[in-house]
Amino acid sequence: MRKIVILFAFVVVSAIAITYSSCSNDLNLAEEENAVAVIAETRAVEVPPCVDPCRDVQEVRLLAGQHYEAGKVYVVNNKEKLFVAYEATGDWKLKVLHLFVGACDKLPVNKQGNLVPGQFPYKVEFNELQNFYYFEIPLSSLPEGCVCVAAHAEVVKVVNGKIVQSETAFGEGVKTGKNWFMKFEYCIQECPPEEPPVDVCYKDETAWAAGSRYVAQGNWATYTPYVANTPINIYAGQSYLVGTVTFSPVVDGKVTITLAALNGAILQDVAESVKIQGYNTAPSGNPAPGLFTTYKGKETTIIVEAFAYYGIHLDVRRVVDCE
Repeated sequence: MRKIVILFAFVVVSAIAITYSSCSNDLNLAEEENAVAVIAETRAVEVPPCVDPCRDVQEVRLLAGQHYEAGKVYVVNNKEKLFVAYEATGDWKLKVLHLFVGACDKLPVNKQGNLVPGQFPYKVEFNELQNFYYFEIPLSSLPEGCVCVAAHAEVVKVVNGKIVQSETAFGEGVKTGKNWFMKFEYCIQECPPEEPPVDVCYKDETAWAAGSRYVAQGNWATYTPYVANTPINIYAGQSYLVGTVTFSPVVDGKVTITLAALNGAILQDVAESVKIQGYNTAPSGNPAPGLFTTYKGKETTIIVEAFAYYGIHLDVRRVVDCE
Protein backbone atom coordinates (compact mmCIF):
# COMPACT_ATOMS: atom_id res chain seq x y z
CA MET A 1 0.00 0.00 0.00
CA ARG A 2 1.15 3.53 -0.71
CA LYS A 3 1.22 6.36 1.84
CA ILE A 4 -0.83 9.51 1.33
CA VAL A 5 -1.40 12.69 3.29
CA ILE A 6 -4.96 13.54 4.32
CA LEU A 7 -4.77 17.31 4.37
CA PHE A 8 -8.02 17.72 6.24
CA ALA A 9 -7.22 15.07 8.83
CA PHE A 10 -3.52 15.83 9.27
CA VAL A 11 -2.58 12.16 9.50
CA VAL A 12 -0.77 9.70 7.27
CA VAL A 13 -2.41 6.35 6.55
CA SER A 14 -2.42 3.57 3.96
CA ALA A 15 -4.90 4.07 1.14
CA ILE A 16 -6.14 2.21 -1.88
CA ALA A 17 -4.08 2.75 -4.97
CA ILE A 18 -5.98 5.57 -6.64
CA THR A 19 -4.40 8.99 -7.00
CA TYR A 20 -5.90 12.37 -7.74
CA SER A 21 -4.20 14.25 -10.55
CA SER A 22 -3.47 17.88 -9.66
CA CYS A 23 -6.76 19.77 -9.20
CA SER A 24 -8.55 18.29 -12.20
CA ASN A 25 -11.25 15.62 -12.13
CA ASP A 26 -9.02 13.06 -13.83
CA LEU A 27 -8.40 9.81 -11.96
CA ASN A 28 -5.32 7.68 -12.50
CA LEU A 29 -6.21 4.13 -11.50
CA ALA A 30 -3.33 1.85 -10.56
CA GLU A 31 -3.40 -1.79 -11.66
CA GLU A 32 -3.82 -2.94 -8.08
CA GLU A 33 -7.04 -0.95 -7.56
CA ASN A 34 -8.96 -2.57 -4.71
CA ALA A 35 -12.34 -0.86 -4.85
CA VAL A 36 -14.85 -3.16 -6.57
CA ALA A 37 -17.89 -0.92 -6.21
CA VAL A 38 -17.78 2.83 -6.79
CA ILE A 39 -21.31 4.21 -6.82
CA ALA A 40 -22.86 7.69 -7.15
CA GLU A 41 -19.56 9.30 -8.20
CA THR A 42 -17.89 8.16 -4.98
CA ARG A 43 -14.09 8.06 -5.15
CA ALA A 44 -11.13 7.04 -3.06
CA VAL A 45 -8.52 9.61 -3.97
CA GLU A 46 -5.54 11.45 -2.61
CA VAL A 47 -6.62 14.87 -1.36
CA PRO A 48 -4.99 17.47 -3.63
CA PRO A 49 -3.42 20.63 -2.22
CA CYS A 50 -6.23 22.72 -3.73
CA VAL A 51 -8.88 21.32 -1.32
CA ASP A 52 -8.49 24.52 0.76
CA PRO A 53 -11.07 23.74 3.51
CA CYS A 54 -13.55 26.44 4.55
CA ARG A 55 -13.60 25.37 8.21
CA ASP A 56 -11.89 23.14 10.76
CA VAL A 57 -12.24 19.39 10.36
CA GLN A 58 -15.05 17.75 12.33
CA GLU A 59 -13.92 14.45 13.84
CA VAL A 60 -15.96 11.67 15.48
CA ARG A 61 -15.06 8.19 16.67
CA LEU A 62 -15.88 5.19 14.49
CA LEU A 63 -17.58 2.89 17.02
CA ALA A 64 -17.74 -0.84 16.28
CA GLY A 65 -20.37 -2.97 18.02
CA GLN A 66 -21.36 0.18 19.94
CA HIS A 67 -18.46 -0.16 22.40
CA TYR A 68 -15.17 -0.56 20.47
CA GLU A 69 -13.31 2.39 18.97
CA ALA A 70 -12.27 1.13 15.53
CA GLY A 71 -11.08 4.41 14.06
CA LYS A 72 -12.24 7.90 13.12
CA VAL A 73 -14.61 9.64 10.71
CA TYR A 74 -13.56 13.06 9.43
CA VAL A 75 -15.79 15.61 7.68
CA VAL A 76 -14.87 18.94 6.09
CA ASN A 77 -15.92 21.03 3.10
CA ASN A 78 -14.44 23.50 0.69
CA LYS A 79 -16.42 25.86 -1.52
CA GLU A 80 -17.40 23.09 -3.95
CA LYS A 81 -17.39 19.72 -2.18
CA LEU A 82 -17.91 17.94 1.11
CA PHE A 83 -15.39 15.25 2.11
CA VAL A 84 -16.10 12.33 4.46
CA ALA A 85 -13.12 10.14 5.36
CA TYR A 86 -13.03 6.82 7.21
CA GLU A 87 -9.83 5.80 8.99
CA ALA A 88 -9.45 2.41 10.69
CA THR A 89 -6.94 2.29 13.55
CA GLY A 90 -5.23 -0.35 15.65
CA ASP A 91 -6.05 -3.89 14.50
CA TRP A 92 -9.28 -2.82 12.81
CA LYS A 93 -9.79 -2.82 9.02
CA LEU A 94 -12.51 -1.52 6.71
CA LYS A 95 -14.48 -4.07 4.68
CA VAL A 96 -17.67 -2.32 3.47
CA LEU A 97 -18.79 1.32 3.75
CA HIS A 98 -22.23 2.92 3.47
CA LEU A 99 -22.68 6.67 3.79
CA PHE A 100 -25.62 9.04 3.93
CA VAL A 101 -25.19 12.82 3.83
CA GLY A 102 -28.23 15.03 3.40
CA ALA A 103 -31.42 16.35 4.95
CA CYS A 104 -32.27 14.53 8.18
CA ASP A 105 -35.83 13.77 7.03
CA LYS A 106 -34.39 11.89 4.04
CA LEU A 107 -32.47 9.32 6.11
CA PRO A 108 -33.38 5.78 4.98
CA VAL A 109 -35.18 4.13 7.92
CA ASN A 110 -37.51 1.16 8.36
CA LYS A 111 -40.92 1.14 10.04
CA GLN A 112 -39.27 1.08 13.47
CA GLY A 113 -37.25 4.18 12.60
CA ASN A 114 -33.99 2.25 12.46
CA LEU A 115 -31.35 3.23 9.90
CA VAL A 116 -31.06 0.99 6.82
CA PRO A 117 -27.39 1.28 5.67
CA GLY A 118 -28.01 -0.82 2.56
CA GLN A 119 -30.17 2.03 1.24
CA PHE A 120 -27.55 4.74 1.81
CA PRO A 121 -26.66 6.42 -1.50
CA TYR A 122 -22.86 6.27 -1.18
CA LYS A 123 -21.28 2.85 -0.79
CA VAL A 124 -18.13 0.89 -1.53
CA GLU A 125 -17.01 -2.70 -0.99
CA PHE A 126 -13.37 -3.79 -1.03
CA ASN A 127 -11.71 -6.93 -2.35
CA GLU A 128 -8.95 -6.39 0.22
CA LEU A 129 -9.30 -4.92 3.69
CA GLN A 130 -8.46 -1.23 3.91
CA ASN A 131 -7.27 1.31 6.48
CA PHE A 132 -8.63 4.42 4.77
CA TYR A 133 -11.20 5.63 2.28
CA TYR A 134 -12.94 8.89 1.62
CA PHE A 135 -15.97 10.12 -0.29
CA GLU A 136 -16.29 13.48 -2.00
CA ILE A 137 -19.78 14.88 -2.55
CA PRO A 138 -20.66 18.02 -4.57
CA LEU A 139 -22.23 20.68 -2.36
CA SER A 140 -24.70 21.33 -5.17
CA SER A 141 -26.31 17.96 -4.34
CA LEU A 142 -26.78 18.84 -0.64
CA PRO A 143 -29.15 21.18 1.19
CA GLU A 144 -27.72 24.41 2.56
CA GLY A 145 -26.81 24.73 6.22
CA CYS A 146 -26.54 21.68 8.46
CA VAL A 147 -26.89 18.10 7.22
CA CYS A 148 -27.19 14.67 8.81
CA VAL A 149 -24.27 12.28 8.37
CA ALA A 150 -24.74 8.56 8.92
CA ALA A 151 -21.36 6.88 8.39
CA HIS A 152 -21.70 3.09 8.49
CA ALA A 153 -18.93 0.52 8.09
CA GLU A 154 -18.47 -3.21 8.28
CA VAL A 155 -15.17 -3.65 10.08
CA VAL A 156 -13.05 -6.60 11.14
CA LYS A 157 -10.30 -7.00 13.71
CA VAL A 158 -7.19 -8.72 12.38
CA VAL A 159 -4.59 -10.29 14.70
CA ASN A 160 -1.59 -12.17 13.33
CA GLY A 161 -3.15 -12.13 9.89
CA LYS A 162 -6.43 -13.70 11.03
CA ILE A 163 -9.87 -12.13 11.42
CA VAL A 164 -10.82 -12.54 15.07
CA GLN A 165 -13.85 -10.23 15.25
CA SER A 166 -16.43 -8.74 12.86
CA GLU A 167 -18.62 -5.79 13.79
CA THR A 168 -20.99 -3.15 12.45
CA ALA A 169 -19.62 0.35 13.03
CA PHE A 170 -21.02 3.89 12.89
CA GLY A 171 -19.59 7.36 13.21
CA GLU A 172 -20.41 8.41 16.77
CA GLY A 173 -23.48 10.60 17.23
CA VAL A 174 -27.06 10.31 18.44
CA LYS A 175 -28.95 7.03 18.29
CA THR A 176 -31.64 6.75 15.63
CA GLY A 177 -34.59 4.40 16.06
CA LYS A 178 -34.71 1.51 18.52
CA ASN A 179 -31.21 0.13 17.99
CA TRP A 180 -27.84 1.81 18.59
CA PHE A 181 -27.19 2.93 14.98
CA MET A 182 -26.13 6.59 14.96
CA LYS A 183 -26.07 9.80 12.98
CA PHE A 184 -24.35 13.12 13.61
CA GLU A 185 -24.76 16.66 12.35
CA TYR A 186 -22.32 18.57 10.18
CA CYS A 187 -22.86 22.24 9.34
CA ILE A 188 -21.59 23.22 5.91
CA GLN A 189 -19.44 26.31 6.19
CA GLU A 190 -19.59 28.92 3.47
CA CYS A 191 -16.14 29.96 2.35
CA PRO A 192 -15.33 33.64 2.85
CA PRO A 193 -15.49 35.58 -0.41
CA GLU A 194 -12.23 35.85 -2.24
CA GLU A 195 -10.58 39.19 -1.80
CA PRO A 196 -10.60 41.24 -4.99
CA PRO A 197 -7.21 41.54 -6.64
CA VAL A 198 -5.20 44.52 -5.50
CA ASP A 199 -4.43 46.99 -8.24
CA VAL A 200 -0.70 47.46 -8.78
CA CYS A 201 0.43 50.56 -10.59
CA TYR A 202 3.84 51.04 -12.18
CA LYS A 203 5.98 53.81 -13.55
CA ASP A 204 8.54 53.21 -16.29
CA GLU A 205 12.03 54.22 -15.23
CA THR A 206 15.67 53.97 -16.24
CA ALA A 207 17.81 52.12 -13.69
CA TRP A 208 21.55 51.64 -13.14
CA ALA A 209 23.65 49.42 -10.91
CA ALA A 210 25.14 51.64 -8.20
CA GLY A 211 28.72 52.85 -8.40
CA SER A 212 30.67 55.84 -9.66
CA ARG A 213 29.07 58.37 -11.99
CA TYR A 214 30.19 58.43 -15.60
CA VAL A 215 30.21 62.26 -15.50
CA ALA A 216 30.37 64.65 -12.56
CA GLN A 217 27.42 66.78 -13.66
CA GLY A 218 24.22 66.19 -15.60
CA ASN A 219 23.63 62.50 -16.39
CA TRP A 220 23.41 60.44 -13.16
CA ALA A 221 24.29 57.11 -14.87
CA THR A 222 26.73 54.97 -12.85
CA TYR A 223 29.19 52.16 -13.54
CA THR A 224 30.17 49.41 -11.10
CA PRO A 225 33.59 47.94 -10.25
CA TYR A 226 33.73 44.15 -10.41
CA VAL A 227 33.53 42.56 -6.92
CA ALA A 228 32.57 38.87 -6.64
CA ASN A 229 29.72 37.59 -4.46
CA THR A 230 28.68 41.01 -3.14
CA PRO A 231 25.15 42.23 -4.01
CA ILE A 232 25.14 45.75 -5.42
CA ASN A 233 22.00 47.88 -5.34
CA ILE A 234 20.19 48.92 -8.51
CA TYR A 235 18.44 52.30 -8.45
CA ALA A 236 15.70 53.63 -10.72
CA GLY A 237 15.26 57.36 -11.20
CA GLN A 238 18.49 57.78 -9.23
CA SER A 239 16.98 57.11 -5.78
CA TYR A 240 14.44 54.23 -5.91
CA LEU A 241 15.81 50.81 -4.92
CA VAL A 242 14.47 48.28 -7.45
CA GLY A 243 16.91 45.37 -7.24
CA THR A 244 20.42 44.04 -6.86
CA VAL A 245 23.15 42.70 -9.12
CA THR A 246 25.68 40.06 -8.05
CA PHE A 247 28.85 39.02 -9.89
CA SER A 248 30.19 35.47 -9.67
CA PRO A 249 33.90 34.66 -9.38
CA VAL A 250 35.72 34.55 -12.71
CA VAL A 251 35.68 31.07 -14.27
CA ASP A 252 37.57 30.51 -17.54
CA GLY A 253 37.53 34.23 -18.22
CA LYS A 254 33.74 34.47 -17.73
CA VAL A 255 31.55 36.10 -15.08
CA THR A 256 27.92 35.25 -14.32
CA ILE A 257 25.81 38.32 -13.59
CA THR A 258 22.60 37.71 -11.60
CA LEU A 259 19.87 40.34 -11.39
CA ALA A 260 17.26 40.19 -8.60
CA ALA A 261 14.18 42.42 -8.27
CA LEU A 262 13.18 44.22 -5.06
CA ASN A 263 10.11 46.16 -3.92
CA GLY A 264 7.86 44.73 -6.63
CA ALA A 265 9.83 46.14 -9.55
CA ILE A 266 9.77 44.30 -12.89
CA LEU A 267 11.57 44.64 -16.20
CA GLN A 268 9.75 46.48 -18.95
CA ASP A 269 8.29 44.20 -21.62
CA VAL A 270 10.74 45.18 -24.33
CA ALA A 271 13.27 43.16 -26.31
CA GLU A 272 16.36 44.73 -24.70
CA SER A 273 15.41 45.75 -21.16
CA VAL A 274 18.90 44.75 -19.92
CA LYS A 275 22.02 46.36 -21.41
CA ILE A 276 25.55 45.73 -20.14
CA GLN A 277 28.91 47.16 -21.12
CA GLY A 278 32.19 45.87 -19.72
CA TYR A 279 35.28 48.06 -19.30
CA ASN A 280 38.92 47.20 -18.62
CA THR A 281 39.50 50.71 -17.24
CA ALA A 282 37.16 53.19 -15.57
CA PRO A 283 34.97 54.82 -18.27
CA SER A 284 34.24 58.52 -18.72
CA GLY A 285 31.78 60.56 -20.75
CA ASN A 286 28.02 60.11 -21.12
CA PRO A 287 27.13 56.45 -21.79
CA ALA A 288 24.93 55.37 -24.71
CA PRO A 289 23.16 52.17 -23.51
CA GLY A 290 21.76 51.52 -26.99
CA LEU A 291 25.36 51.04 -28.17
CA PHE A 292 26.43 48.68 -25.36
CA THR A 293 28.00 45.52 -26.81
CA THR A 294 28.75 43.18 -23.89
CA TYR A 295 25.10 42.13 -23.58
CA LYS A 296 21.66 43.29 -24.72
CA GLY A 297 18.51 41.28 -23.99
CA LYS A 298 16.06 40.53 -21.17
CA GLU A 299 17.61 37.64 -19.24
CA THR A 300 18.28 38.04 -15.52
CA THR A 301 21.16 35.54 -15.35
CA ILE A 302 23.83 36.40 -17.89
CA ILE A 303 27.31 35.03 -18.61
CA VAL A 304 29.70 37.66 -19.99
CA GLU A 305 33.41 38.24 -20.46
CA ALA A 306 35.30 39.26 -17.32
CA PHE A 307 36.00 42.98 -16.99
CA ALA A 308 37.23 45.31 -14.26
CA TYR A 309 34.10 47.51 -14.50
CA TYR A 310 30.54 47.15 -15.77
CA GLY A 311 27.86 49.58 -16.78
CA ILE A 312 24.51 47.85 -16.14
CA HIS A 313 21.46 49.67 -17.48
CA LEU A 314 17.89 48.42 -17.01
CA ASP A 315 14.51 49.52 -18.31
CA VAL A 316 12.26 48.82 -15.32
CA ARG A 317 8.78 49.40 -14.00
CA ARG A 318 8.71 50.38 -10.35
CA VAL A 319 5.65 50.22 -8.11
CA VAL A 320 3.95 53.55 -7.42
CA ASP A 321 0.75 54.62 -5.68
CA CYS A 322 -2.32 54.29 -7.88
CA GLU A 323 -4.08 57.58 -8.47
